[in-house]
Amino acid sequence: MKFKSIFWLFNGVVVLALVIFGVASFLLFGRDYAAVYWGNMWIVAVLFVVLIAVLDFYFVRNWKLFDLLEQEDWPALLAWLEDRIYVRGQFKRPYANLLINTALSVSNIDAVKKLETEVRQRKPELLKHLGVALGIPVLLSQDSEAVKAYFGPLADDARTHRRDWARWCRAAAAGSDGLEELADLLEAKDLSVRLLAYDELNRGPHELPEAVSASMNDAASELKGQLEGESGERRLTRSREDHLMAVVLTARVNEARKDLLADTV
Repeated sequence: MKFKSIFWLFNGVVVLALVIFGVASFLLFGRDYAAVYWGNMWIVAVLFVVLIAVLDFYFVRNWKLFDLLEQEDWPALLAWLEDRIYVRGQFKRPYANLLINTALSVSNIDAVKKLETEVRQRKPELLKHLGVALGIPVLLSQDSEAVKAYFGPLADDARTHRRDWARWCRAAAAGSDGLEELADLLEAKDLSVRLLAYDELNRGPHELPEAVSASMNDAASELKGQLEGESGERRLTRSREDHLMAVVLTARVNEARKDLLADTV
């Protein structure tokens, strides 16, 4: 259903509900009792109207945004977001998140890099929320030193949103120096992080410490149980919905799942 249709339908239903409720109170309770009832309930009615007005104001204010989303016009949406953030100074986290998603959907890596620079200069407090997603261009560069330099501070900061992804990026780029961190990530909350940590350890040319090997054996059994069949695919879908990093690494996650299930049959 079109966004505009939903908007007008919503307002129509609200108005109709108020009219029906008002008329019904007079028909069911009588004029005198209904007048007393509404005399006591007018504050609730006013608050309800104010709430609807606030919601309508929000939708009208963001009408262009919803229209572009509905049309799936990603280049125009990206331009609209850049105007809001850089020109009008509306440096809001939801806009920034949407800009990252939109820029990556049209493969505009430079737009993400520009946003990272602007965040560091103008809103550094947003780094703990956006830092991992903003680092996707760095990860895609496959420059291990750049990856370690970028994700290291995020991995060390307990306030980083989805910090385990930052830890995985750093550990995967660190080679033999990242084995212990990868082993620790075998118990991460995110299923994709756990699977990629296992895959990195399993594929690596490095000789694994005995404790790490033991952890991998336990992790392999647990991961297989969680990744088999349609239920496993649903779990990975939820992981992709949880953070953009899992979306970007979908192909690698799927390959790691395939290899794990093949090795443990």
